[in-house]
Amino acid sequence: MPKLNTIYTDVFLLKSISEKEMNRKILLTIISAILGFSALGQTGLQANPSGDTENNFRLANYFHTLSNKPEAIMTDRTVDLADIEGSMYYDEDFSLGKIYYANKPFKSILARYNAYTDEIEIKRDEGEAVESLFKGAKVSCEINGQRFVYSEYLDKRGNLENGYLVKTFSGEKYDLYEKKSKAFKEGQQPKTSLHLPTPDKFVDRLGFYVAVDSETPRFFPDSKKKLSTTFEENKVGILKTFIKRNEIDLSKKEDLQRLLSYAEIVTSEGKGA
Repeated sequence: MPKLNTIYTDVFLLKSISEKEMNRKILLTIISAILGFSALGQTGLQANPSGDTENNFRLANYFHTLSNKPEAIMTDRTVDLADIEGSMYYDEDFSLGKIYYANKPFKSILARYNAYTDEIEIKRDEGEAVESLFKGAKVSCEINGQRFVYSEYLDKRGNLENGYLVKTFSGEKYDLYEKKSKAFKEGQQPKTSLHLPTPDKFVDRLGFYVAVDSETPRFFPDSKKKLSTTFEENKVGILKTFIKRNEIDLSKKEDLQRLLSYAEIVTSEGKGA
């Protein structure tokens, strides 16, 4: 079992992000990454917590690519943050968070979630450079009571993706996850003098994902017609009745929690249409 300081160096390898640059400009890659640990520049092999060994240089390159999302903001111009409506964050303030490794508390640290780059940004001390936490299935972070886990999930098109999810309901059969993200929407110049220009802005994106029997979370559509994509066919009828009687809104977290709680009862009692 590696020592905690080895885990911190090799698992929670953090990458510095220039906060000044974050506050000044968004370039095509939105964030400039600077590796913050000299250990990454050393040669040789070191053990990581999974028991494998990797060349540190390869590892450093891998971490360097985590924040780069040039495909997410395709524009042929430099965009000033001051000219963009909205924010990359749902909460711009750093709060005292807690890092977990393999579900065990590891370290308390200042943290916030960047919903645009899908990263946990941290500060080891107040006033220190902003860094980002290593993304891995065994590494999670709790911020303001929300536990961000890095996981595979199936998007609305059925494509397998990786990203941060927050579990908001846990049952014997069903688990509900929430994904809050931000998208950059480029502004438009007016086509005629009768129209006004629209500014560049960050827009909110919210999606819910349900894991059945601990399988990969799958996008949950907010339509009663698509309940069969999540629930067994013989349970759909009784769940539709529950939705109608209780005015369940499938786009709201609290209502989805109520629905899944009832689905747990339906499953345990063997009820069906």
